[in-house]
Amino acid sequence: MKIRKIQKNGYDNGVSLAKAWDEEGLMLHFHGEAAEGEYRLVNKEAVEKLGDEETRQGVNFNLLEFWEKWAISQGDKEAQKRIRSWNEKSVLDLVEEVQQEILSEEFDKKKYPEIQGLAAYEDEEARGIADVFGIDYRRVLLCKDMYRRLVQTRISEGSVSPPLESGRCTTVIFKDSPVGPIIGRNMDSGINAMPGLQGYGEPVLYQYPEEMGYSTADIMNSQGLSIQGSSIGYPNEPTYAKFWLDIYPLILRFCKTAEEALDLIERYNPFFGPSNLLVLDARGDAAVIEKTKNTFAVRRTDTNWIFTTDGVAVEEKTRKIQGDDTPAYQFGLQRHQLIEKLLQKEAKAPSIEAMQRIMSNHTMPSPVCKHLDKMPSFYQGGTLYSFIVVPGDKTFYFRVMGPGPIYPCQQEPVKYSYAFD
Repeated sequence: MKIRKIQKNGYDNGVSLAKAWDEEGLMLHFHGEAAEGEYRLVNKEAVEKLGDEETRQGVNFNLLEFWEKWAISQGDKEAQKRIRSWNEKSVLDLVEEVQQEILSEEFDKKKYPEIQGLAAYEDEEARGIADVFGIDYRRVLLCKDMYRRLVQTRISEGSVSPPLESGRCTTVIFKDSPVGPIIGRNMDSGINAMPGLQGYGEPVLYQYPEEMGYSTADIMNSQGLSIQGSSIGYPNEPTYAKFWLDIYPLILRFCKTAEEALDLIERYNPFFGPSNLLVLDARGDAAVIEKTKNTFAVRRTDTNWIFTTDGVAVEEKTRKIQGDDTPAYQFGLQRHQLIEKLLQKEAKAPSIEAMQRIMSNHTMPSPVCKHLDKMPSFYQGGTLYSFIVVPGDKTFYFRVMGPGPIYPCQQEPVKYSYAFD
């Protein structure tokens, strides 16, 4: 497993990250996948082999073209006109404006101790990355999801929502088995992520200085807490939340139990957007959090299993906000019902093999493992990687999509072991 030793100084950490990525053949790219700390990365060798000239340029400004296409799909002519009036310089100036607003935010030290100094640290980190790659640090920021969404919303003056794809990702958990808890996760990605270009591969272990929180390894921390998420949209809900915080690493760095994670989620509710979260701690305590833009609902189960999948809220409170009469919702609901049926069977003898069968299931019309050519027109995505984690054994079983595409279900899993000490 890759090891990243996190530096106390943000700039130094950015330099360290960028040098490691460069040595591993990775590069920043707008259309890469959020592989480390929300930075979008692609494989340089794959770009050279598969990408056209625009793709090979790496960090470029075809985001404007992408956003314009999104506005066209929404039928918003005013947004199209505004987007066309922007250019590279004006976008970079807007990134700087947004960044200064984030840096100027002040937070109650008692209520939000975990994020004191975080914005300044991440700003310096981006500058360190930029210096290694020899690019404008504002371009580095644009390779993070938060900035992409904030900038796009400003450019369209809020007339169209940021171009979030249909919901992505599924997580399934056996709370107990002969080898302890077992976690299965499929990460799905949009059609823009060319097979083979993603920055995923060997899982990464982050070793933090003690004063910066617990060390983490992908979806879990050194205390046995794990968190995973599935994307979801609430298009009819007014936007009050600020949407600037990446909640996942914050939970892993500062929480030991599911209850502590729920407390942090409640305190930081105004600072992050929609997602279906699933937390599990070392004791087997687990909960699903269906997070809207402004509120959330919690689900626990009295069974030996719990799960969440993308694009669908099932709790009454959140379901009413999302609305359940769209094709996209029904597509997600069909998968939710399928997983529940699969678990009723497989949980009778929970095992790694049983989890493998669930995560590789292709039952139509809404399978757990998604292949691009089998998806409906409103869901242009497929399963990019699939893994199973056994926290008690400290092992990952990892499968990644290859060129072709060759989907994870068609690959043999690679076993990784990890240790936090």
